[in-house]
Amino acid sequence: MIKGIPVMDAHIHLDPMGTNREAVRKFKNAGGTHLLIIHKPYHHIPEIDLGSYKRSFQTTIDMTEIARNEGVEAYCMIGPYPGSLPHQANTYGLEEAFELQMRAMQHAFDLIDEGSALGIGEVGRVHFKVEEEIMSKCNEILMSALKGSKERNCPVVLHTESPMENPDLFRYLSSLIESASMTKHRVIKHYSGWESADPSNNMGLSISMQARRSNLENALSNDFDFLLETDFIDENSRPNVVMPPDTVPKKIEWAYRRGLLDSEKHHHLMVDLPKKILGIDMDRY
Repeated sequence: MIKGIPVMDAHIHLDPMGTNREAVRKFKNAGGTHLLIIHKPYHHIPEIDLGSYKRSFQTTIDMTEIARNEGVEAYCMIGPYPGSLPHQANTYGLEEAFELQMRAMQHAFDLIDEGSALGIGEVGRVHFKVEEEIMSKCNEILMSALKGSKERNCPVVLHTESPMENPDLFRYLSSLIESASMTKHRVIKHYSGWESADPSNNMGLSISMQARRSNLENALSNDFDFLLETDFIDENSRPNVVMPPDTVPKKIEWAYRRGLLDSEKHHHLMVDLPKKILGIDMDRY
């Protein structure tokens, strides 16, 4: 690996009940330099009202500060997780659950406005089969996220179903983004495979690609643009799910050894793209 060029995991979760500091140290010791820490629902803070959402978002902000204290550059994204909406609807009814997530979204924007978070995420659509009414509410919440992010010129990380399950996904997302007048490359579809990095497929959205060898081989061979992620969830009951926290720097080093990556491409992926997509000045590293 080329020293002096950053290595970012663009989608990772840290949990106060998980390994948090240890996970950051593993990432750093493997050569990682930057983390984009994404909000997730925490088991010990059920998101049942605005007060619990406030505590939950603050926990993600606190995890980001812990990562910084371990010597990496860290930024966070916050927002109501779409996968929680069906469970909240079962408890409170769909309208009340929808209003709760909308109030949580506004609080997330308040935190962004005060500089506590970089942008909104992960928000979007439920990734499993639900009633049409629930998905419709997900789309309304997503549109609110896009419009608010447009006003602030902040990035958005999307959680959605797979384009393998919904071949029209990128076309639909593109239409929502255009309706919100949001800049497409500031919207990131996470948990993606290399096929989604193909500009003929992604309709101008940015892609955060799982750091798997097959993804890197195909995306780098085709000179596609992408961010790279583990989606590590930091739960002790499921260690190293989705991928271990040191995966991204190890896969970058592997790509160098295989001749898939050189310093110019590395700089483009880990300096130019984060600046363009996320607004992070990686040159400061």
